[in-house]
Amino acid sequence: MLSRHRLYAALNIVGLGLGIAVFVVLSLVVRFEYGFDRRLPNAALIDRLDEIWTLPGEGRTHSMFSTFAAYDPLRADFPQIAAATRIDDNRCAVDDGRGQPATMSVSFVDPAFFDVFALPMRDGDARDALAAPDRVAISESTARRLFGTVDARGRQVGITNDDRRTLYTVSAVFRDVPPDMTVRPDILAVFPQDMKDRTLAFRHWGSSSGATWLRFRAAADARAVDAGLPDFVHRRMADPEVKPGWFNMTLSPLLDTHFGDLHNFGGESGSDRRVIDALGLVGLLALVAAVINYVNLATARAGLRAREVALRKVLGATRPQLVAQFLAESVVLLVPCAVLGVALAELALPFVNAMGGWAVAIDYAWLLPRMALVVLLVGVAAGLYPALVLSGYRPAAVLAASRAPSGGRMGQRLRNVLVVAQFGFAIAFAICTLVVNAQAAFLRTADRGFRQDHLFLVSLETSDRMQGRQQAVMDAMRAVPGVDAVTLSDRQPRSNNQSNSDFRRTDRPSVDPMLTIEKIGRNYRQAYGVTLVAGRWFDAAHGQDVAPTAQIDDNKPTTTSIVINERAVQALDFPDAASALGQVLTERQARFVIIGVVRDVRFMSARAPVTPQLYLRTDAVIPFSVVAVRADGVAPDAMMRRLQAAWRTIAPDMPFVGEAADGRLANYYRPDQQRGRLFTLGAGVAIVIACLGLYGLSSFSAARRVHEIGIRKTLGASTRDVLGLLVGQFLRPVLLANLIAWPVAWMAMRGWLAGFDQRIALSPSAFVVVSVAAAALSLLTILGQTVRVARAEPAKALRHE
Repeated sequence: MLSRHRLYAALNIVGLGLGIAVFVVLSLVVRFEYGFDRRLPNAALIDRLDEIWTLPGEGRTHSMFSTFAAYDPLRADFPQIAAATRIDDNRCAVDDGRGQPATMSVSFVDPAFFDVFALPMRDGDARDALAAPDRVAISESTARRLFGTVDARGRQVGITNDDRRTLYTVSAVFRDVPPDMTVRPDILAVFPQDMKDRTLAFRHWGSSSGATWLRFRAAADARAVDAGLPDFVHRRMADPEVKPGWFNMTLSPLLDTHFGDLHNFGGESGSDRRVIDALGLVGLLALVAAVINYVNLATARAGLRAREVALRKVLGATRPQLVAQFLAESVVLLVPCAVLGVALAELALPFVNAMGGWAVAIDYAWLLPRMALVVLLVGVAAGLYPALVLSGYRPAAVLAASRAPSGGRMGQRLRNVLVVAQFGFAIAFAICTLVVNAQAAFLRTADRGFRQDHLFLVSLETSDRMQGRQQAVMDAMRAVPGVDAVTLSDRQPRSNNQSNSDFRRTDRPSVDPMLTIEKIGRNYRQAYGVTLVAGRWFDAAHGQDVAPTAQIDDNKPTTTSIVINERAVQALDFPDAASALGQVLTERQARFVIIGVVRDVRFMSARAPVTPQLYLRTDAVIPFSVVAVRADGVAPDAMMRRLQAAWRTIAPDMPFVGEAADGRLANYYRPDQQRGRLFTLGAGVAIVIACLGLYGLSSFSAARRVHEIGIRKTLGASTRDVLGLLVGQFLRPVLLANLIAWPVAWMAMRGWLAGFDQRIALSPSAFVVVSVAAAALSLLTILGQTVRVARAEPAKALRHE
């Protein structure tokens, strides 16, 4: 069969191979995403303690970070907790006891960490790895980086957190944590006592720092603790700054966090379940589209085997025998298709991993049994209808006919329906791809309310010693050639660090929203390029414009000027920005006069709404701060080297942590950009599969209508008339496919775009462009066949067999 019908065999094998390749690749992606944390022992019994904040003016916020002050009361009140640990990730200077320190991530945890997360050990005992405060556990890759070997147990590691260097002994080396895990530490150390004394999150319920994880003995225990958390908070919380109703706690199962964390704190972590589900659906539909191709071509060509079937029946073959034969042929044809598909998937995976940021690999022990099942099911499903059609022919009618049967109107209608379904999927997918890419492109260039190009961020350590060097660091960087402006603030792009407080309007005490406070230094506006909407910016000539300290004094009344953003204007219920000028806000005994309004600045993801905030100008030391450097006209790499050199003149003993702002913010839109590329690839494959099927059908149909065309031309039809007839019949299903594709794509993209606070409008142009492109590609696909048939001479056409 394959040798006699090479074109159709090639179309079937290539089409099915492409469909299987897409199906395999996207199935592996979905398996990777849904497999997060599932290889961890007792993963189903591990929950994270989350916070729920309901603040005035901000609504309900679900935070993946929690106060560490609840840790001891929680374990005391709930005996259902089998083990618990807090995790606080810090950037620290780490050395091997002798060499130059390198900036690395250190996870400070409680000694019971390995009781919660049973990571596989390479060397050492998990039970006592963190039993003493001078012990540290490191990963294999960290051991190689520090010592050049994984045999690091017993060696010394120096960790400088703030300005305190502590010498630890490596007590255990654990296996590198795979990429499909939520908690992926490199270095584990127990919380030092001085860190507990300094960090507010250990004492104040209103402050959070890291994550708290709990392991239970049974799922029912987790449900019981979750149900008891509201009462626990009511009884135990002791923080006068947190008002009743603002704060609550809940449990988030570890196995749900990968998809559930996307919208927490600006979409910094996690994946969008809808996107992953869409990728899985695309893989399945690509396989279905390839199967539709097979069914279409097989039913269209079925008539060419009618005489073979008739002769077999005359010689005694039964219908079940013929059905079994054709199903067997279909399954056998799937074998080279499956081999081609797996080979294409193997070739495509490195590119797919790069596009999507995954670490997916083919596990043949998992894949081969499933591929065998796919070959069997798809072979039977694709070959069943053609087998029933072929085996149902009546021998006498077929052998007496001058031409082989074509399947009649029923067969033609079925093929049209399948083409409509196939192109409907391809068009809907292409529209979604265009919208996803447009949103990703929009996010790359969207106005964030500040200039992110040529802006460099240099993080300062939180220690007292580095706070004392703030002014010296800024002076050194201000002297760097090419620097235009340098400023200091306690908020920065792509950082969750912020402080909030409720402020009350003096003229309307009932209006008291929660506002984010950003403490800023000199030249902030010049460095960030924020836009003033109304009023004026801070001026040192006005005495109350510069706050004497970065802290609001609770004990005596003060009056300070502030600037607010547009979202704060709404939260404070002012009709417009101009009406907010001169108004007074109070926070306890402190008074704040609004002197200006600036455009909203978006430091976080486009998924998260901008919070109402105020700017407080000070020349005092600002804790937890970052230096922002504006440097136009200098290459980013060169400027980073200059800033690092300036840093070393002031703090040679501390690691330099600097980054370009646009590079840091790229992490927000890069996942959507990567997935957009994958969608583009999938849409291209879907359209190619559809066009392959359309080409095969047009070739077959054109060959069978040669006699009809000859008669039409003999009766006076022109080549143009015939060409219009053929093109119209072939394109009609493609155009009808838009009736399916447009509503599906519109609903899917409207729901997806709703997850962004900053987004494009769902324009009709994407729908029109894709539909026109699909029609044009379909026309090019069938044009060669239709033109050849339409231009045939009537005499030759009538003699054609």
